[in-house]
Amino acid sequence: MPTPRVIRDRAIAAGAAAIAFALSGAFALGGAFALGAAPLLEESISPAQITIGESAELTIKSAGTDVEPPVLPAVAGLEFRVVERLHGIELIHGASLATTTTVVKVTPQLAGTFIIPEINPRAPPLTLRVSAANIAGGPAAGTPLGGAAASGIHMTQDDSAFIKLSVARREVYVGESIPLAIEVGMRGGVVTSLNGLPTLGGSDFTLNNLSRQPQRNERIIEGKPFVVLTWHSVLAPVKPGDFSLSVEAPLTIRVSTRPRQEAMLEDQLGDPFMQRIFGATVSKDIKAASPPLELTVLALPAEGRPPDFSGAVGRFKISSDISSAAAAAGDPLTLRMHVVGSGNFDRVDSNMLEHVDGWKTYPPTSSFKSSDSVGFQGDKTFEQPVIASKTGAQTLPALTFAYFDPATRRYEAARSPPITVMISTSPADSTPDAGLSADGTAAGRLDLHPDRAAPGASASSLTPLYLQGRFLAIPSLLTLLAAGAWFRSRHADASDGAPRSRVSSAALQRALVQLDAAARAGDGARFFNLARSTLQDSLAERWQMAPAEITAAEVEARLGNDGNEIRQLFTLADEASYAGRGAGAADLARWMPVVRRSALSGYSP
Repeated sequence: MPTPRVIRDRAIAAGAAAIAFALSGAFALGGAFALGAAPLLEESISPAQITIGESAELTIKSAGTDVEPPVLPAVAGLEFRVVERLHGIELIHGASLATTTTVVKVTPQLAGTFIIPEINPRAPPLTLRVSAANIAGGPAAGTPLGGAAASGIHMTQDDSAFIKLSVARREVYVGESIPLAIEVGMRGGVVTSLNGLPTLGGSDFTLNNLSRQPQRNERIIEGKPFVVLTWHSVLAPVKPGDFSLSVEAPLTIRVSTRPRQEAMLEDQLGDPFMQRIFGATVSKDIKAASPPLELTVLALPAEGRPPDFSGAVGRFKISSDISSAAAAAGDPLTLRMHVVGSGNFDRVDSNMLEHVDGWKTYPPTSSFKSSDSVGFQGDKTFEQPVIASKTGAQTLPALTFAYFDPATRRYEAARSPPITVMISTSPADSTPDAGLSADGTAAGRLDLHPDRAAPGASASSLTPLYLQGRFLAIPSLLTLLAAGAWFRSRHADASDGAPRSRVSSAALQRALVQLDAAARAGDGARFFNLARSTLQDSLAERWQMAPAEITAAEVEARLGNDGNEIRQLFTLADEASYAGRGAGAADLARWMPVVRRSALSGYSP
């Protein structure tokens, strides 16, 4: 049986024979080309559209291996730099041809559309479109890039891996969110595992919203295969000063135990499978790190800082709307403010409206919807419950939002227009006899002193109303009416068993309005206590009991399983009163139909 060394020597001989055959085919095909004239086979640029601060790759493939690097074009606003030259053999029309691929990094200095002249006369020119940076404080169109993102690759000592860190800007403000990209390149057949997410070195910055699923692609670097994982995140500095920023990632690599000369021979075999067969290796844990980047963090200026500034840094604009342009007095409305843009949305905050004449306002709630994977761009919505206390055309004042713009280096104030709402009289307060009577008292109001003479009244009116002749028959009439009502009620109950409710409609509607306002404001304690008292009043009247006697046990005894929701609501009210239970607006809104249905629909005892 051949020894491993014999097997390896045979493999090397076979590889040499294959290379000789390929070269012979290349020379046979290369007879048609003049020496020194390296025909260009292909040229392309990827991606064809980028944002300023990013780079594209111009790939130029030529025939032959011993060729001069191509002459790079000169385009105003673009910087060209050769980063790789790769050699290989390709089959073209059934023949083997040696090729050289030159990879050129194209970095824009300005935003715009650039035409890259053709290097191959038979190919059309290439077009690269560069858009202005869409990040807070990024360079505007036509502005030199200045502190560009870090470029180049810094390999580990054994050339097994690299980490590359790219940031949008090198001068930032405290609290500002800065998009960044982290690339971890792992050489195939050498790096066996990535043992954790990339982490920042030091405590001067925080890494927010690091994507759990990185982008994966494969690249050939200096003739060796690499798997490159790319994470996108947002960087947040915590204090001012000059800092060095770097990223680390834990890896496990396979290290050869053979002498260096034999290891170099194994490395020339190229195929990781062959390396694993012929090379004795051991596993080793390492930490790969990126080259340090120098960043300057500036403190936010004290001059011109608005009183309502919450720490938002970026570029924002706002808009507002109302849930309805018309409502009745006492009806709850929802005022919404949308903050749209890019920046540190975790510090975007607002109290919206406070102490507005003619309106009762409640604390707002907020929600955020991101338009990217790291939460740098999006829409933060604030919702504030408001209730009008006056009728007519009522105006909600304009909303303002203060933020710091790192591009202009000053505080800005976004503003939305005021909103007008038509408020009508509440149906609960509207009665047919509303208004004033002839004597100036409110119509329909009970006189607490019926035996007191009104100014200008005659002496005959001094007789108490209940002793006047025309009213003496009223008690008998009321007795007959009550008896008839009792008889009809008993007859109806015996015939169809239909439930009856005598709860005051106006009082119930007012209670439901208050419940809705508490739900929108997220006031759990007030909501559950109002809900319990409303149901106690409703059930007490139906069951002819005192409201305090309506307990969870009484509900279970009378309603059984039909009263499960009411019993649960009573329990939540106890927790809100004694245990400080909190609930969100969404949870409270879910209970509103339960309270409404239980109070209005009724149950049979």
